[in-house]
Amino acid sequence: MLRWLQTYDLNLPLLDILNDPESEDVQADLAARSLAEGLDSGFYDAEALADAVSHLLSEIDAGLLDPQSDARVALSELLDRSPGYSNSIHAVVKDLSPREAARHLAWLTRLMRDRADMARLVREAGVKIALSRR
Repeated sequence: MLRWLQTYDLNLPLLDILNDPESEDVQADLAARSLAEGLDSGFYDAEALADAVSHLLSEIDAGLLDPQSDARVALSELLDRSPGYSNSIHAVVKDLSPREAARHLAWLTRLMRDRADMARLVREAGVKIALSRR
């Protein structure tokens, strides 16, 4: 069990999406772009972008279409200060409707959270197994 935990690939949730022929193209692209991201930073960056797009969707749903709205400015600032991963995943969803973009980014955020949470579980289980062998 300890050997399995030591070699556990924390990218498995992402790889599962890439290997599933029934995965949506957008989700497969998001998963592929997320493989190289750190566990925590990948989650936090995906969450920040999902929140920004959800805020934009809320404004649109409320009829606020101002190009200088709070949500549009916040999204622009986020993309300006996070040029790597955030821009990469934004590129996947930017041509979708805000509702579809928000849906896919919420999905990615959950996947990235579960990936980061799994690291904690693997680490804790490995420690418990190692301690039980003493």
